[in-house]
Amino acid sequence: MESEKQKFQFSHSLALYNAAREVISGGVNSNVRLWEKPHPLFLESGEGPYLFDVDGNRLIDYVMGQGPMLLGHRPSFIIKAVEEQLRRGILYGAQHRLEIEVAQLVTEMVPSAEVVRFNMTGTEAVQAALRVARAATGRDRIVKFEGHYHGWVDNVLFNVGSGSDPADGCAGLKPVPESSGIAEEAAASLLVIPWNDINALEDLFSQFADSIAAVIMEPVMANSGVIEPASGYLEAVRKSCHKHDIVLIFDEVITGFRVHPGGAQGRYGVTPDLTTMGKALASGFPIGCLAGKRELMDGIATGAITHAGTFNATPISMAAALASLEHLNSGGNEWYADLEARGQRLMRGFDEILSSRNLPHIVQGPPTIFNLMFTDQKVVKDHADVRAIDHNKRDAFLPYLMEAGIRFSGRGNVFMSDSHTTSIVDETLNRFDCALTTFTTAS
Repeated sequence: MESEKQKFQFSHSLALYNAAREVISGGVNSNVRLWEKPHPLFLESGEGPYLFDVDGNRLIDYVMGQGPMLLGHRPSFIIKAVEEQLRRGILYGAQHRLEIEVAQLVTEMVPSAEVVRFNMTGTEAVQAALRVARAATGRDRIVKFEGHYHGWVDNVLFNVGSGSDPADGCAGLKPVPESSGIAEEAAASLLVIPWNDINALEDLFSQFADSIAAVIMEPVMANSGVIEPASGYLEAVRKSCHKHDIVLIFDEVITGFRVHPGGAQGRYGVTPDLTTMGKALASGFPIGCLAGKRELMDGIATGAITHAGTFNATPISMAAALASLEHLNSGGNEWYADLEARGQRLMRGFDEILSSRNLPHIVQGPPTIFNLMFTDQKVVKDHADVRAIDHNKRDAFLPYLMEAGIRFSGRGNVFMSDSHTTSIVDETLNRFDCALTTFTTAS
């Protein structure tokens, strides 16, 4: 085991990153990976809670593939299931038994899932959900929330990281595109409001309810501060959407199967009309899933709503998904309670170490995915609060964590996995303490 005081070096990663920039635009294949500090990392392998990089470092990983690796890196039973399927076939362009078995488990575990459709990414599942909602209601407008991320497609990539001003002459916020190249008309049917504010939603409904097809949200704002819903908020949104015959969509691409066997809807007891899922569903294999009420999804069944894809329900991903869900379903609430206990131990440890240095901070979120932020604020309840935290301090601290052998998300998110045992958590806290000492001394 590496010494807690060892300073990890990443010179080979840097050399590969520089080489990559010669042939790969930006040196990475997802802009999110540019957030890694001190620079994007190049990896050789993963095992359990660890990643092994090209410099020979063994890092305790809390990025976990940006969330999918709930069961750790390379769990043996997932590998076995995939290897068995590889011997039978890779892609059929037709149906197979595994997709029925996975669908049955999803409908058993997720409250909103009467029927499902599989695809390859969460972004695709979101687009399918919006199409279903529009077809079912005959309306066009979609309500999204500031700070919520629903994929990188033009019609939803608005007001994710940016600040927002009030809309001109009506309720809500001005849509702000998060990328160059998004056509102005992409926002024509989009309405944006702050999250965790039921009055903002009611004001919007009072003006636009008759033209709104759907409200889409992350039931835990995982992409901006990992903010849980305020008490009674999800219930109030559910009631208001029902009153106005507006489809409520939960984007559970991150929270699905991570925060509860039934996702956030199972954790908080509020059932949406449609749900999008991915990430933890197949333990790192590419997958997306749209689930919801049969009456809404019937348009897909009849062919009136087009949903297609060459790789949808690919046998390889289905094999991984079946093994994952069988494991989670058999472990049930006890499995999640144990994982949460270890997450709470890590959260408390971070809080105590930061408090001992008199560094203003907040550690918040469900214990299986939480966020660490430097801030003088007592409460961080929405995206505007997240924008007010000290991002520069966190950015400056992340390289010190990496040099101590801890890999964090650039957004400050911490993804727990089943492989993060109590001893790994304690080792993490020791390394975190050392990194913080070096950081505060250098600062």
